[in-house]
Amino acid sequence: MNARSQRGSGMLLAIIVVMVIAVIGVGVLRFTSRELAGADASRKHDALVQCADAGRQLLLGQFRATGVSPTELTAINVALDPSGYTVAQGGHMGGTIDQVTLLNPSDIGIETTGDITNIANPLLAAKGGKPYRLVVHCNDHGRELEVEFLVRFGI
Repeated sequence: MNARSQRGSGMLLAIIVVMVIAVIGVGVLRFTSRELAGADASRKHDALVQCADAGRQLLLGQFRATGVSPTELTAINVALDPSGYTVAQGGHMGGTIDQVTLLNPSDIGIETTGDITNIANPLLAAKGGKPYRLVVHCNDHGRELEVEFLVRFGI
């Protein structure tokens, strides 16, 4: 009688082991998919940063090479890949601010006369030139990133 009451206990143990392995497998799959999503997001972010930097370098190249005033440069709109999905453009994403804007030195903390010891970067103030704000944004498969920076240009 004792042997009959234990019939099927091996099957029950096998079902429990299979269920534990299945739960572990599902957990590993979910963890892996999250890691893949994180890696994909990181790759897309890095691509946008590189695109914006390429747009910045392109604009600086035009800034230095042409004989026109920096504020008169034609807005850049350049596809950075053969498919045309990655595009660097001049100006803000909404298009409300020009890609190059001449700034008033006093607006950014640079005094044109007097004591220059208390400004953010006295070496830049002493070298001359005019401060410009440059704005470039990048569009990569619908995702956008914008870079805004200041340069001093001229003598």
